[in-house]
Amino acid sequence: MFDSDSLFKPTQYPGNSDEDPQDEKPTLVITMAGYGDAGQAQQLINKRLLEGFTNHRIGSFDVDQLVDYAGSRPPVIFDHDHFRQYEPPEMTLHEVRDSDGRRFVLLSGPEPAYQWERLARTIDKVMNDLGANRAVFLQSMPAPAPHTRPVFVSGYASDPSLLTEVDGIPGAFKMGSTFTAMLSIRLTERGKDVIGLVAHVPHYLSESPYPQAAMALLEKIRPVSGLNLPAGDALMQQSRQIHELTEAQVRDSEDVKAVVTQLEQQYDHWMSERAINPRPAIPSPEEIGAEVEEFLKGLDRDDPGNP
Repeated sequence: MFDSDSLFKPTQYPGNSDEDPQDEKPTLVITMAGYGDAGQAQQLINKRLLEGFTNHRIGSFDVDQLVDYAGSRPPVIFDHDHFRQYEPPEMTLHEVRDSDGRRFVLLSGPEPAYQWERLARTIDKVMNDLGANRAVFLQSMPAPAPHTRPVFVSGYASDPSLLTEVDGIPGAFKMGSTFTAMLSIRLTERGKDVIGLVAHVPHYLSESPYPQAAMALLEKIRPVSGLNLPAGDALMQQSRQIHELTEAQVRDSEDVKAVVTQLEQQYDHWMSERAINPRPAIPSPEEIGAEVEEFLKGLDRDDPGNP
């Protein structure tokens, strides 16, 4: 049973169900934020899973011990002469049923600022109590990719054999860790199967909703977990609308069009190289930054409000 002193506070303890296909152990799907949520992919996935599939909340984590409120201030509304609708952060666990009735567990919420190791131990214990031995991280990142091409999804795993229909990215580099990066290591050390799926979002669209990224992640989760999570009509319609809007903006600017064309050429070259060599070279962070800067310059030149 869950420890009463744990960071996790259950509201309902789920057990194995006779309805589970083949009595499979549930997968833990994790959409906790890291460096950011490029294209708001995690937010869109959470909305789709919690509004489009049968689910119920089974517990939450004590965010008062984990979150830096001043560093990431929760929203509140000031209405004339009073405050209202304060929205506290939440780190929650939901039991969800996919389209085939298969049970899985969704962990969502902000990245913790404190007690990383303690939270990692708590999540591992929660997985043990739920009978879950596999964790799938769904994430997104800005990338030098054009919006006119399919969203590329890369992967990482505790064992390369766990990756199906996705590959890692070439090279190795040192970076500042996120909680989810550390968590993937700790769960691996404790004998869990860990899989991460990362959608590559066009860097010039990474600050706004990009449902194509969420749809790509929902598609790629099935080969690695067996979960059947169709994107649904709302996401597909939103995807079409954003694509049409982006296309209109590109048509209005020759400079932006040139940048997108360059990205298309790079993407096509990289994909063709990848078909031959699974580990082709990818643009450096400096090259990505230069492309972003050039793209933004193109937007500024076409903005009549700029001198």
